[in-house]
Amino acid sequence: MEILEQIAQEAEQNTQVPAYPRSVEKVIAAVMSSPNFWKIVDLSDEPLPLVAEILKLLNKRDLVVFEGNQILLTEAGAELAKKLGIEPFASHRCPTCNGRGVVIDDSLRPAFEKFLEIQKNRPPAIHQYDQGYVTPENTFARVALADDRGDLRGKKVCVLGDDDLMSIALALTGLPARVTILEIDERLVNFIKEVSDKYGLNIDARVHDLRQPLPEDVVGAYDTFFTDPPETVEAIKAFVGRGVATLKGPRCAGYFGVTRRESSLDKWARIQKVLLDMGLVITDLLHNFNEYVNWDYYQEMRGWQLTPVKEPPKEIWYKSTQFRVETIRGFKGFNEPIVGDIYNDAESSTT
Repeated sequence: MEILEQIAQEAEQNTQVPAYPRSVEKVIAAVMSSPNFWKIVDLSDEPLPLVAEILKLLNKRDLVVFEGNQILLTEAGAELAKKLGIEPFASHRCPTCNGRGVVIDDSLRPAFEKFLEIQKNRPPAIHQYDQGYVTPENTFARVALADDRGDLRGKKVCVLGDDDLMSIALALTGLPARVTILEIDERLVNFIKEVSDKYGLNIDARVHDLRQPLPEDVVGAYDTFFTDPPETVEAIKAFVGRGVATLKGPRCAGYFGVTRRESSLDKWARIQKVLLDMGLVITDLLHNFNEYVNWDYYQEMRGWQLTPVKEPPKEIWYKSTQFRVETIRGFKGFNEPIVGDIYNDAESSTT
């Protein structure tokens, strides 16, 4: 274990990302499972900057080798893994629901089929707004989850930022009483308005920069919110706090994702404290529930500069845990102006 401790300490010093012997162990297990960098990040479930640094330190010690676009254990690396009892990863996720715990059943299927066609014409994700959207199946899995928890039928729902076209998916089901979105990207808002008009969905779609306080008529007016915030602690506080500010009162619900690709467990601890301080109870944590379609601007992001091999991502690698929270008495949202850069920290990789 001494060598794992040494590598973890050096990696943390070089990246300012919390690292443990367990972090190094998970990276080695991931290399044993796949030679692809993006898959190694996915399997190890550690922040990308830390994974990249650990791989470079393992390479420096001749425990892994970079051969073309592949990352492989050396003979010495394999011996170390055997000595420490490190095994390749094994998955036991449910093949039917992909570990999400919900399925798109017959009651949602007609709306889902419409959504599949509609989303083909969506505006592409752009780096300017750090955009990235989940698969269409994933979008409807969120709908299924929220309906399963009783958060949609007859409810007023607010979507803060809508890369994933949640507003369209929700409105197509006819379950919510009202759907409102606040989105900075005018391209997305115009697309959603066009779809809403064509299908008679009555979506209230507004261009709004969430760094600015919410419109007055949105505050305290909704039963449920969805958002997909940037992953610094301050950004979580700001964007989830905005969502909380839209809620009517106690026992209302919110949905958002937090990754391990850009967030260490140390950061998770701080995020969870922020949530508790807002008067939120975490009711659900669904690991790797959200799967993001690979975006075209990957070469512009910080993570690309950190990769030890330059192989474009082919399979989905960016995933996040789905959080569901509920408000209790005394909850408090955040609706102050946001100033300064709250979108980057040592663990960021997609910005």
